[in-house]
Amino acid sequence: MKRLHIVLMLWALVMAAMMPVACSNIDESERLLVVNVVDRDTIAKPDTIPSDTIKPDTIDYFAPFERNVLIEDFTGQECVNCPTATDLITQLQDMYGHDRIIAVGIHSGPLGVKPEKNPDGLATALGDVYYGYWNIQMQPYGVIDRSDGTLATEWWTAKVEWDLNPERPSPSVNIWVEATVDANRKADFEVTLAAFESFKGRLQLWLVEDGVVAFQKMPNGTRKDDYVHNHVLRDAVNGAWGDDFTVEHEDLKTFNYSYTIPEGWNIANLHVVAFAYNDDKVTQAVRKNLVITNK
Repeated sequence: MKRLHIVLMLWALVMAAMMPVACSNIDESERLLVVNVVDRDTIAKPDTIPSDTIKPDTIDYFAPFERNVLIEDFTGQECVNCPTATDLITQLQDMYGHDRIIAVGIHSGPLGVKPEKNPDGLATALGDVYYGYWNIQMQPYGVIDRSDGTLATEWWTAKVEWDLNPERPSPSVNIWVEATVDANRKADFEVTLAAFESFKGRLQLWLVEDGVVAFQKMPNGTRKDDYVHNHVLRDAVNGAWGDDFTVEHEDLKTFNYSYTIPEGWNIANLHVVAFAYNDDKVTQAVRKNLVITNK
């Protein structure tokens, strides 16, 4: 762990001069709690396909796979420095791929905006839960792979590179997701965990939306009313902390969920983020577009 902090500190010294000061917090008594999401993910619209062709006949669940990184980006529409954090995420995704750097923007805290305050607000009660749990003190701030605590943006690049280091131990499990949605906006998810070593933890599923047009305070102090917010956290499919599971070495475990997509969310821009974690870390995360079926 000492080695990791030394690596991150060196990176921080390099990055510090390039990043603006994070937005300051507001007194505890004045806090609002909300959920927001930001990201420049490539938006790939799902195809409409026959429901009987969703899943291949055979899947090699134990085929070689790459480690992915989950960035929980605590952000807010009133946070003038948050677009800069979004730009950093974009740079990381351009370097490593949008499916390897999985970003989830959590609009929250006193700089988030709730829909009750403004119809364009992207905050949710779910974001309030995570904001409080991680004791976020300013925005933008991030949690990467749920290890090494909360990190200011100048630490993100070093942390991502550390977690993607091929010399680090491989993830304990890989995750396979099938996600479909029908004409009635009913989404079904089948999630299979393939264990490369025994793992006890939790499985979490989030619904995340790209291409959400809503206002955002900008670094130059202006307000941009047509700002495009990506990877916006909308809701959790299976509760704020997911489901407990234990999977043994070379075993499979499958979960099934259903969820009705609320009106106003653009199904074509939705994807599901699934990740397995314990008290120490996220061992693996994946994202999957929803496939529109004809049933």
